[in-house]
Order: sequence, then structure tokens, then C-alpha cells
Amino acid sequence: MTTSESVRFSVVVPCFNEEQALPILLEQLIPALQQVTNGAWEIILVDDGSSDQTQQIIRCSSLREPRIKGLILSRNFGHQPAVTTGLAYARGDYVGVMDADLQDPVDILVQCFRKASEDTLDVVYAVRQQREGSVLLRLLYKAFYRLIDAVADHPWPLDAGDFSVISRRAANLLRQFPENVRIFRGLRSWIGLKQGALFYARPARVHGKSKYNLLKLFTLAVNSIVSFSTVPLRLVSMFGLLMSIAAFLISLFMLANRLFPQFTLFGYQIGVNPGIATLVIILSTFSSLIFLCLATIGEYLALIVKEIKSRPVAIVADRIGGITSWTGYTKTILEELDSDRASRDE
Repeated sequence: MTTSESVRFSVVVPCFNEEQALPILLEQLIPALQQVTNGAWEIILVDDGSSDQTQQIIRCSSLREPRIKGLILSRNFGHQPAVTTGLAYARGDYVGVMDADLQDPVDILVQCFRKASEDTLDVVYAVRQQREGSVLLRLLYKAFYRLIDAVADHPWPLDAGDFSVISRRAANLLRQFPENVRIFRGLRSWIGLKQGALFYARPARVHGKSKYNLLKLFTLAVNSIVSFSTVPLRLVSMFGLLMSIAAFLISLFMLANRLFPQFTLFGYQIGVNPGIATLVIILSTFSSLIFLCLATIGEYLALIVKEIKSRPVAIVADRIGGITSWTGYTKTILEELDSDRASRDE
């Protein structure tokens, strides 16, 4: 028995200024979904505060094809909130997540869906064997995935982004999580269940440029580590313990040298040489470690503050194509102007 009578496969596509790529994506995606699901599909396009014609393209596409639905966010909330919003409305037995920039191949999405349904898997994620881009970015991506896999509290698939297909059971689990700072690929791997991988070579972006600059990539990396690893806090604890031991030993040495001048360490005597240089080096070293620890704790406190505020992940200002929420609707999404919409419907 399925959870939806009419939708076999939902595809969530976050969009931000994708007026060039979106029509080409739909041209490729619709026939593929039609063939693999016999028409039991839906596409949920989430406009993440675009400033170009993306919203108009979504509206026109929905008028031509009712199975194309749209969610218009009130502003640009970011890629991860847009993915979370789309998942909140997806009704399919399986839900795919892909970008609109044509770097996530449609045929790989179809293969992920088939693998998930035929092998009864809850998650099938696409692993990038190679990717286009600068050497620096490729090295940073590779380093990030290996770092997070080493420090995360659970296994983290290497080189696997958000591009994936998940089952209805997995989608329901993800929507029940109360946290507001959401990293989809991290939560997807955290739930466990039956997971599989599909390897592919990621093509170059056809239109436009990546919306992830170095600052956004850094923020995503920091949020991923802070959300799924306690190793930095443990390192801070170790630094604090080591600094305490070192400070105690230095204090004992200075006290012994003052009381017993004949006792020296490496010929150093406090009474003979004021040791200004040594004092500065010690203070600088300990101060830098203290500030490093404070910065690490600050990242965790920043995440805690966001969770305590309990603000919604995103605000849906409008829905296109008759899309409605259903049982299991996440509380982390806020719909704006519900009363105005209700009054217009009346």
C-alpha cells in the first residue's frame, strides 16, 4: 500500500535565478518522468527569491502542465531551506532532489529512482567521481568530505551532495526533525535505513554560474561540522586540559627557581634574566589557543541560538498549481498571508 494514490515520484528542484536553465531542465525531465512512472509524477519547483524571470517560468509551466507545482518563497533563504520546503510538500512514494543548473543529469536521477524502487532502498545518493571547476574548488570539496567523514558522529558518504532519491519513509522521518539549521545530505545519512550509491561524472554547468561562492561554501561546511560532530568541542576540552597542565608545570618551575636559585631548567634562571621574550611567547601561545577555543565554542553557541529562536526555515508566500500540504506537514515551514489567501478563496 502506498502513501499516495496518484504520485509515484516527486522531484524537488530548488531554483534561484535559473531562467536560462529551467526550461531546458523541464524539457529533459518531463519525458523521463513520464516514461519511468507512467505519468504518476510531480515536479515541485521552489523559487528561492529569484530576481529574474524564474517565477514567471514556473507559473507558465504549471499552467501548461498541472503536475508541475511551484512554491514561491518570500525572499532568498538559501539552498538548504529551499530543499526542506520542497520536501514538506512532496507527496510521492519516492522523492528526488536535484538542482536546476543541469549539473545533476536527468538520466542519473532516473537510475537512482529505479535502484531505490527495484532494490527496496530508502536512500540512493549520487556520488561524484569527477567534477568540473577550478583546481582549488575541487581540492576544497574533496578535503571537506574527507574531513566531515573523519569527524562526524555517523558515517558520511564521500563526494555525495544533495542529488539523491529517498523513499516516503525516509522523507517522513526527515520532516519530523525539529531542528531549523538543516543540512539535507547530513540528515539523509544520519537516519541510516537501507542506502545505496550510484556513481557518475558531474558535467559542467551549461548556463549561468554557481550560486555557492566561497563564503557560502565555508558556511555550509561549518554548519555541517557543527551539526553532526562533537569532535571540535572535544578538541577544545583537550586544549583546555593541556593548557592547564602546561600552566601548572610552568608555575611550579618558576616557583622552584625563585626559592632554589641553583635549580634551573636548560640553564634558565628567573632572577638573572627577566625573560621578557619568553614571557611574551608564552602569553601569545596561550592567548591564541584560548581564542581558538572561544571561536569553536562560538560556532556551537551560534547554532544553539538559531535553534532556540525556533524561526521557520523558510516562508512560503505563494503556492502555484494547486499544491497543498498534507499529513506530516513540517512545522519548520511558515506560510505567509494564509488569512489573505483564505479571504481571496472565499
